[in-house]
Amino acid sequence: MSAESAEPAAGQDGSAEPQGGLTPEQESFVEKALANLLAGPYDKVSITMPSALRERIAARAVDMNFSAYVTEVLEREERRRSLKDFLDYMDELYGPPTEEELAKTDKKIEEMWARYEDYLSQQSS
Repeated sequence: MSAESAEPAAGQDGSAEPQGGLTPEQESFVEKALANLLAGPYDKVSITMPSALRERIAARAVDMNFSAYVTEVLEREERRRSLKDFLDYMDELYGPPTEEELAKTDKKIEEMWARYEDYLSQQSS
């Protein structure tokens, strides 16, 4: 709950989402988060990095050029940070997940992972 408002954040009263869906502020945040995930036109840039790091990256980037590899790594990091920003924002709106919600999620992930492992074992048979 913010200092500016005496009302609970959406969802803290037990409802699954704010009345009427996302607010314009929420929609704007989601649109910006999604825009960060999409690639745009390319720019040529120059960076400075330790020689040992450049050598390790070059060794890993055998299937693609150096720039493509670095771009892929940076895109992955940007997606991770954007997701973290989004989750932090959702925590502000709804509060952090409860232990019960986390336990349910962990159980669901374990079930999905087990199904995936079964799928992989069937593919290798």
